[in-house]
Amino acid sequence: MKKVLFTLLGLLFTYAAMGQTPQATSNNQSNTTSTYQDAPATPHEVAIQNANPQPPSEPLSLWYTAPATNWVREALPIGNGDMGAMILGGVAQDRIQFNHKTLWKGTSKPTDLGSYLPFGDIYITNLNAKSATNYRRCLNLRTAVADVQYNADGECYTREYLCSNPDKVIAIRYKAKHARNLSLSINLINAQGLRATYTTKGATFSGTLTNGMAYAATMRVCHKAGRVTATSEGIEINRAKEVVIFLACTTNFDPTKANHLAGNVPQIMANINSTVQTASNKGFERVKSRHINDHTQLFNRVNFTLQGAENTRPTNQLLTTNTNRANNMIDQLIFQYGRYLTIAASRGIDVPSNLQGLWNKDGYRGGDAVWASDIHSNINVQMNYWPSEPTNLSECHMPFLNFICNEALRHGGQWQQNARQLGVEAGWVVNTAGNIFGGSSNYKIGKYSVVNAWYCSHLWQHFAYTCDTTFLRQKAMPVMKAACDFWVKRLVEAQNGDGTLECPNEYSPEQGYVQNATAHSQQLVTQLFEQTLKAIGVLGHEASGCDKAYVDLLKSKLNKLDKGLRIDQNGLLREWKYQDNTPNLSANTDFFADDEHNVWQGHRHTSHLMALYPGFNIDPGKDSQIFAAAIKSLANRGDDATGWARAWRISLWARARNNAHTYQTLRGFAHHTTNTNYDWQGGLYDNLLDAHATSVFQIEGNYGATAGIAEMLLQSRPDSLVLLPALPPAWANGQIDGLKAIGNFEIGMAWCAGQLSTLHILSVKGMPVTLAYPHLSQATIVNETTGEKVTPNIHEGNRLCFNTMAGHTYCITLPHSATGGQTALTKQNF
Repeated sequence: MKKVLFTLLGLLFTYAAMGQTPQATSNNQSNTTSTYQDAPATPHEVAIQNANPQPPSEPLSLWYTAPATNWVREALPIGNGDMGAMILGGVAQDRIQFNHKTLWKGTSKPTDLGSYLPFGDIYITNLNAKSATNYRRCLNLRTAVADVQYNADGECYTREYLCSNPDKVIAIRYKAKHARNLSLSINLINAQGLRATYTTKGATFSGTLTNGMAYAATMRVCHKAGRVTATSEGIEINRAKEVVIFLACTTNFDPTKANHLAGNVPQIMANINSTVQTASNKGFERVKSRHINDHTQLFNRVNFTLQGAENTRPTNQLLTTNTNRANNMIDQLIFQYGRYLTIAASRGIDVPSNLQGLWNKDGYRGGDAVWASDIHSNINVQMNYWPSEPTNLSECHMPFLNFICNEALRHGGQWQQNARQLGVEAGWVVNTAGNIFGGSSNYKIGKYSVVNAWYCSHLWQHFAYTCDTTFLRQKAMPVMKAACDFWVKRLVEAQNGDGTLECPNEYSPEQGYVQNATAHSQQLVTQLFEQTLKAIGVLGHEASGCDKAYVDLLKSKLNKLDKGLRIDQNGLLREWKYQDNTPNLSANTDFFADDEHNVWQGHRHTSHLMALYPGFNIDPGKDSQIFAAAIKSLANRGDDATGWARAWRISLWARARNNAHTYQTLRGFAHHTTNTNYDWQGGLYDNLLDAHATSVFQIEGNYGATAGIAEMLLQSRPDSLVLLPALPPAWANGQIDGLKAIGNFEIGMAWCAGQLSTLHILSVKGMPVTLAYPHLSQATIVNETTGEKVTPNIHEGNRLCFNTMAGHTYCITLPHSATGGQTALTKQNF
């Protein structure tokens, strides 16, 4: 994404490079600056010596031998879907910077985007800080618990950090193993206004933004032994053996209300006070146990292992160790980190994860986040949800899907008004740069209206993976039909007289003239009409609210619609119908260009390849020439790009079934970087967050890479499940268990020497399944639930089709000769 914010970015770069926050230049609420509390002075960090660092016992961990000194590159994220924090883990001073995904300024107006805002910070200053040894900072992806441990002056110190979904709190525990050696000063900082009020039991702060949003935070401090005092500046604890902090924060955002707000400061303060008191009564161990149980129920659904992967080096060193063992471990971490971040950023309130998930440090006291950390809809928010269905996290898709339904069907809401302002008295339109209120900036208003079709593909995808007809009938169908209503009226006759229907005045993100019939828009509206007709077919006329006349109308529009698939004189897929593809320029050429008047084929966006991925209409089985042109265009685009763009290319090359180039793209995505200035090469920071061409990470790259790895292993298509379509030689031996597929199947696979050995399928809904893999017609199928052998409906060449029963598990085994001499694994050692 790109907007004209370069002046703001220039100011932010200086702060971001130091991991600091800019001081306030204006106030976002009607309070005086004299009541602010700034962060406490930063003491010098102690000397840290690590002679023999010990890796964590859990391989799926990010770990380091030094505290984080830079928020962007090094801090570790925790979250419960609504609330989150970044952990820095300093010995002399610890910082826990926290957010809630609903703290936004701005309104529902199309010219009042506002910005996502940071909530606050907890600073814990160590009053007894001494030189440390054996320091380790860690984030366990499997348990979603971060920790710090080190030794100092004969004492062993440990810290734990978690953000609980069941108990709605951030919980922190400091422990000294042997004696009462904890002496701490604790400060709670309000990022938006009034200083906190302190007592010996904790602290609170609250306020109201100028848009009427009320917010509040409560911190409870508990300790074993020691003495506690409180002043107007903070809390001091001396000579304790254990200190526990519980924090809750929230706003009065309510997506069901007409103005998106309900309640006031006293009401929300009462709620979070009760939340913190309940957590305090339970104690840290019980809160931790409930948190781990909740997280692992989602996270442990999918296990992915590659033979030889080793997590024996700190993650920042692992990133720069170019060996097969290190790369395989990084690939496992990339895959599971995206799933971890999905769970951490997308549960609870019906608001999607934004450009930074829900973690944001910028926007203190009147400032803005970079790009406003907005809900950006020309690739970014969609990519955030690419892994949700295939990696078995459908529940985490729901905040986005419910957000779509709430805003699209809000009577007289801004999305409906957007359509009316374009002269269409039906349907709804999403503007590109959005906020949680349905509002936006004026960026590309009237020049990019096809987001509604793209959003609807997520609604259909959720149904396709879950087969949930209640969701389809009650939520998806009304929204999809309304989007179709808009396009039925919006489409125009082709301006070149070729007899097709075109999307008028559209833009191919993020380059080229605004014009009719961009490949991007035509492909998306084609997909919208096709998927809506399928939805009507599933539900029937009455349940779908679409009679035969409407179906006939939609079919006639679809038949006449320009599909956005044509080849230029160089054999490339055309990005524009009325503008030639341009000569290839490198990805970092003229990146401050006016995007509507300058184009370069090496562009980060691959908007004209929507029908290749995430769509399905570019396929060698449908049109081999169009497929070849798409792949040539992908190659012509080049591999150099920002992080999220490299992530998209992983899935595109996987759809091309080119395992070598797919893996090459993954390695490019995973290269180490420390750059927080303008850099169009992407990469991963020490904390594995995805680098973008700004002073912050953009989290969609992490999500896109997870989806890409899933795509390398299983392509879940409307007509078949393609097994191991882009398996690279570097992953010669491995297994994955728990991937989801269209039709609500759960897939487990093992492979040896690059060949599938055993496949297990759990059929949740009892749908028929079609599989594709070389020599699959020779496979045997056993219903493991009944022990009976299954006779396939189709077993020809590379295809195998058979009926399933709901709740039954099936084992598909290839004969010894078909797997290149590899012995099939049994269920027990799968």
